Amino acid sequence: MGVTTERLPRSQVLLEIEVEDDRLETFMEKASRRLAQRVRIPGFRPGKAPRQIVERTLGRPALIQEALELLLPDAYSEVIAEQKIDAIGQPAFDLKSMEPLVVSATVPVRPTVDLKDYSALRVPRTEVTVAQEQIEEAITNLRRRFATLDPVDRAIEWGDTVRADVTVTVDGQEEEHKEEDAEFGVLQGSTVSLPGFLDHLIGLARGGPYAIEFALPEDFIAADLAGKTAHYSVTVHEVKQEILPDLDDAFVKSLDDAELETVEQLRERMERNVRAQAEASGVTAYQEEVLDLLLANSELDYPELLVEREVDRMVDQQSDHASHTPEQLEQWLQQIGRTELEVREELHPRADLAVKRALVLGELAMGEGLTVEEDEIEAEIDRGMDQFIGASRGEMPEEQKAAFRQMFDTPDYRASIRNQMLTTATLGRLVEIASQPEGEGEEPRARGSRRRRGARAEGDDATEAEGGEDADAAIVSGASTADTEGAGTSPAAGSEA
Repeated sequence: MGVTTERLPRSQVLLEIEVEDDRLETFMEKASRRLAQRVRIPGFRPGKAPRQIVERTLGRPALIQEALELLLPDAYSEVIAEQKIDAIGQPAFDLKSMEPLVVSATVPVRPTVDLKDYSALRVPRTEVTVAQEQIEEAITNLRRRFATLDPVDRAIEWGDTVRADVTVTVDGQEEEHKEEDAEFGVLQGSTVSLPGFLDHLIGLARGGPYAIEFALPEDFIAADLAGKTAHYSVTVHEVKQEILPDLDDAFVKSLDDAELETVEQLRERMERNVRAQAEASGVTAYQEEVLDLLLANSELDYPELLVEREVDRMVDQQSDHASHTPEQLEQWLQQIGRTELEVREELHPRADLAVKRALVLGELAMGEGLTVEEDEIEAEIDRGMDQFIGASRGEMPEEQKAAFRQMFDTPDYRASIRNQMLTTATLGRLVEIASQPEGEGEEPRARGSRRRRGARAEGDDATEAEGGEDADAAIVSGASTADTEGAGTSPAAGSEA
């Protein structure tokens, strides 16, 4: 076969394949016999019509198209192997010519990533501070868990709980949504029904019905409702005021915590908790800042296929796996009032960022020779079993333990653990590099284009190769090793240097 190749943008290769006449002729005969079995030809039993009759009846283009379906899989595999093309997905075929038979194939190939001199990357760390207001807010939230709700004869205020009949329609929608005797909190920063609804309840007294109208935000998540007017009818049956317990030693003792007896001890506990949360958030924010700086300094070329796979994963996650069947997906889309195209377009930027983050993390893991050992995966599976089964694991018969372990020890779960642990280790190494004082660190890495991901150069040691394989497996399968909302949402949040 005659083959020409052309490198295209977005990690694609264009193949132009010319099929020899004698090879085509062999498959034309096979195509004729197959068509004769499927298509009714007058005067002949199924499969008995000679090729000339089949070609005259159906036309030569139909015969060539059938022959292509038979010969292309093997022909394409041969070309990929001969040209050493590292394909990561199915090609898009296009028939260029019938005489001679020429077919083009656009093939997505493994991405290329150039991290530049990442050893010089530096990002100053911000000291974590905790304000007294944060501690007081945490204590108030704790008291709210033990609050009582007392009916009051006054207008609705923020913090109240309301019991009401609520009916809502939105311009352009025929169906109205009605809920009777609904009870909900009127809390600042929260959303009940549609955004803006709670704001319009403030100042309303028991009674009604009240007519409420307001425009929905232009950037509302349901694009078909954005900017439209919502019409409410609200009848308020009851307004309840939240009564918090007094903050005294008696309240602290009622928490039934042996380490807490006084308000002062509670404040110290809350301060530690708030500080720990702030430090964890600080680590996450720092990881994202460093990762995005690494990304900004890198050069990437990757196929759109990877982004589409990530969008698929995100749709599956958001729909609670409704995307597994067309019927379930359609039902979910109807529930949220969106089309599949709208959902995919909205998710695309986040998916694109997730792919880019995963690519630079994968390249960094390979460059630093980071790996995940099998015993680490085994230990993580054991931890997962402990969390699932609890203390009863030690009392279980061995057969039952083995059955539970089989539930956890699957190829997909092991791959997920490996990817997560590799992400954790890679982010930890990146933070270690970026948080060094200016002027300290390793010798600069060589600049210039890295080899294609997954290709192994002479002299690569086994450690680097294994790290690359771990990272590559995640990229090619479409798994994201960097969370779409930020790299720090994985266990890497604790891996600062």
